[in-house]
Amino acid sequence: MPMLLFYRLLFTAELFTAEFLFVYRLRKRKLFILRFAGCLCLGFAFAAVLPLFYNAFYTTFTFLLLSAATVPMLAFCCRTSWKNVFFCVIAAYTMQHFAYGAANFLLSVVRQGISPIFGMYFEGNISFENFDGFTVIMILLYILAYYVSYVLFYVIFVRKIKRGKDFRIRNAAVMGLVGLGLVVDVILNAVSVFYSDSTNFVTVLMNTVYESLCCIFLMYIQFELIRTGDLKNELYITQSLLREKERQYNLSKENVELINLKCHDLRHQIRAVGKGKGLSAETVREIERTISIYDAEVRTDNEVLDIILTEKSLKCKMNDISLTCIADGKSLAFMEDTDVYALFGNALDNAIEAVMRLEKDKRNIGVVVRAKDGIVSVSVRNNYQGEIRLNEDGLPLTGKQDKNFHGFGMRSMCQIAEKYHGACSVSLNNQTFNLNILLSNVV
Repeated sequence: MPMLLFYRLLFTAELFTAEFLFVYRLRKRKLFILRFAGCLCLGFAFAAVLPLFYNAFYTTFTFLLLSAATVPMLAFCCRTSWKNVFFCVIAAYTMQHFAYGAANFLLSVVRQGISPIFGMYFEGNISFENFDGFTVIMILLYILAYYVSYVLFYVIFVRKIKRGKDFRIRNAAVMGLVGLGLVVDVILNAVSVFYSDSTNFVTVLMNTVYESLCCIFLMYIQFELIRTGDLKNELYITQSLLREKERQYNLSKENVELINLKCHDLRHQIRAVGKGKGLSAETVREIERTISIYDAEVRTDNEVLDIILTEKSLKCKMNDISLTCIADGKSLAFMEDTDVYALFGNALDNAIEAVMRLEKDKRNIGVVVRAKDGIVSVSVRNNYQGEIRLNEDGLPLTGKQDKNFHGFGMRSMCQIAEKYHGACSVSLNNQTFNLNILLSNVV
């Protein structure tokens, strides 16, 4: 077997191993392991059929082509956006390239000269007949270098990815530059192997240090993109909370002033009643409208939940929607404010949007929050009309024809549930939509 062909197959195995560490934390499709195994076999086949030419640029092209071919494969295995898939492929290749440099350096030290990995780029066949003890040691050291590198990257970077997370990468240009940086690094490495003095230990050392720093830098930038996206999302939700809280405060203040004014007027009205005159119907309606804010205000012992429910209660009153709520707000104390806002905001927005399509006497929404044995259950129920189609996970599809039926925010709610070691499910019964969420307060 040609050495370069053998190394292509080895590279494919290394790349898929790195990709597995990333995509396993994403939302996976059914039969994920079988799908991934099938893609691995397809990757080996693709690596085997590519022609062999021995020059720096073609060799680099084949490695980049093999990595690009894994993009649709990972999309086949995971239920996530293409942007997330590209992120995982670039990050996995960066991890593999770092491990490659570490293995090169380690084997060069042991052999006191050129690394045997460099030799796999040139013409020649690999022989498995002359294995000796030193060859076995070199293989074990090669595996050790990759194992330590992958564990190091996993601990520092990969495990920061929360299960089922959407990376929320907003700056696609920076992501593209990261990918371009990796391509340049790979090309320079190939040029170094083919055209520099690979027998010089100092050259090998400097090349390894350069590659390692580039890989760490590129990986750092990628995960900074994730952190920046998360911070922007949290900032947006926090600002929304503050705006709603200010709006609620101003509304309450205005109504208190109106009620004080009406109380002043009522003194005269009461005097008129005492003289045998009644209040006019218009005066009664105006007083009712003024004090309606107090009927809409909700108290659950959770400030964020109070703001959301009060806001949605006012919206419901304006649209003749009956909103009933039984909520133990204290049971949500373990959740971050932004998660509470996103979870209940999305759930109630979807419910309100669905019942607005119904006749006024059928516009009903119910919210229940209970806690038992460390598990918090959230139930949001509403009526709907038409047909809601569910995907293979039992969640509403988000196609255009279904966008008015709980399409928006469903993925976000599921991700929040998974963040707190819980689950999100949907049930349909007699034109009633039931959203059920379980959360664990042991995080």
